[in-house]
Amino acid sequence: MSVSRSQKAWGAIVTGAILATGGMAMGAPDGPVRMSALKVSDLSGYEVLDRTGARVGEISHIETDRDGRTRWLNIGLDAGGEARVASFRADLDAGQKLVSLRLSEDLLIARADVQATEISSPSI
Repeated sequence: MSVSRSQKAWGAIVTGAILATGGMAMGAPDGPVRMSALKVSDLSGYEVLDRTGARVGEISHIETDRDGRTRWLNIGLDAGGEARVASFRADLDAGQKLVSLRLSEDLLIARADVQATEISSPSI
């Protein structure tokens, strides 16, 4: 099932409303929520969209702090490579198995290129 542009736009509006109200509603959210400090066990395979709604890849794994709160998302990019993104730059829509980022595809690819360079040529 693909996500239409109108669904993505509506998701962005809902996310903005959640952030603006500080998430005052009690109970499980019906739409996307900011990922920073969420306790999630596994998101491998979740689709990842950039800020324009274009697919950029999927979650390969997440990194958490000692309390189990999400800190980093590792994204296998469709264009190749892997990008590591801070969780506060992402919104999770668990119902649609979707993560939306507040970064452009160009920036994600640039981050993956820098990491690949650092791994292949370690500093002395």
